[in-house]
Amino acid sequence: MNDDRVIGDKEVGRRFRALPEGARSRLADSVGRLVLRLQARVMRDKLSGQVLKVRTGTLRRSIDRQVITDGNVIAGVVSTNVGYGKAHEFGGLRTETVREHLRLVKQAFGKTLKSPVWATVGAHQRTVDLPERSFLRSALKDMQKETLAELREAAFGHLKP
Repeated sequence: MNDDRVIGDKEVGRRFRALPEGARSRLADSVGRLVLRLQARVMRDKLSGQVLKVRTGTLRRSIDRQVITDGNVIAGVVSTNVGYGKAHEFGGLRTETVREHLRLVKQAFGKTLKSPVWATVGAHQRTVDLPERSFLRSALKDMQKETLAELREAAFGHLKP
């Protein structure tokens, strides 16, 4: 009769069962670091005059990040809740409402007026064709290599000899 046993087999089994949770934890930490770096890159390298000019800083301040974990899914999200952010990111036609306002008229029918006149311009809608000025997707694309490398390291780095 042969009574062979692996010494420490219970310990090995426990480590294998803990591996997915450990990998999940490492991946969640890695995704957290990546979304933080992506947020910083968007604000610093895309919204400080490189892709869009800064007027009020509202869009730049609105860039938010979060990590969502649900079961086996780990997702990093960098986004904005400012409406015109989507219009700039994807481009396209957009209808805007212009409020009633005063305009200083200095010429009429191609001729300069002797004295400028204030005229009321009524409220109206206008269509604007915005070009695509990606600041979120382009920043993610810029970080693609480092993102993949960090995620590989988090998922498989513990397997290195």
